[in-house]
Amino acid sequence: MTSPLLELEHVTKRFGRVVIAEDLSLAVGPGDMVGIVGPNGAGKTSLFGLISGDLAPGAGEVRFAGRTVTRLDPAARCRLGIGRTYQVPRPFGDMTVFENVLVAAQQGGGLRRKASHGAAVAALERTGMSEHANVPAERLGLLQRKRLELARAVATQPKLLLLDEVAGGLTDPEVVELAEIVLGVNAEGIAVIWIEHVVRALTSTVSRLICLAGGIFVGDGDPAAVLADPGVREVFLGTDITAALAGGSLDTSSADIAMQPPSADSAPGQSAAGSERGEP
Repeated sequence: MTSPLLELEHVTKRFGRVVIAEDLSLAVGPGDMVGIVGPNGAGKTSLFGLISGDLAPGAGEVRFAGRTVTRLDPAARCRLGIGRTYQVPRPFGDMTVFENVLVAAQQGGGLRRKASHGAAVAALERTGMSEHANVPAERLGLLQRKRLELARAVATQPKLLLLDEVAGGLTDPEVVELAEIVLGVNAEGIAVIWIEHVVRALTSTVSRLICLAGGIFVGDGDPAAVLADPGVREVFLGTDITAALAGGSLDTSSADIAMQPPSADSAPGQSAAGSERGEP
């Protein structure tokens, strides 16, 4: 039996009375492809912070590749093989795309000279950004910024890649393009955990779906089964999860919903795929 790459054991995190993670346990194996959904404020991004080292748990343990990393900082965890993206890309605007990725390879991955150059070139090729290598990052559109964010994470040569809403704000064809890139990265043996409100981006890519709400896991398993679970549906206030979406189609317009409850200024079931908001 293959040993887990990532393990969380009874991890808890609170900010005062606000529960971010409540006794969470999770195991992800090498090369796994896992999606995470949940309403705004569910603790999804905070979960990534606990895995990557941006947040320290109040209790519990985080282990990676057989090693306890609970007290290691983000830089140390990155060099061990945990790479991540952020909801809102913030590249160095006055640097070129290649320079941004090179910095990630050197400072994040700890690579030097030819190794860092090779990792940067490979990351650009994987993410379809080679033709933009000499373009200043500040000139990029949203899709290219998302790809650059992904390229920077890939350049650190991770064993585990954490993707935080990389499909947010993209059009349907752009979501398809990005999903294909992520599948290509995963096909190389890199484990992926992908947080996403654009659920159709997950249902055609991941083999396991987890629903997080109120700092606890309320669903975990086959994507279609999780989306059909009454408890998961209740979390999203009765959001209509269509059969087409549960089946993983990226091509049907009926699957164009996002997994979050309607806000006060939007009609029930309205898509929030373009949301770039953070969460606690």
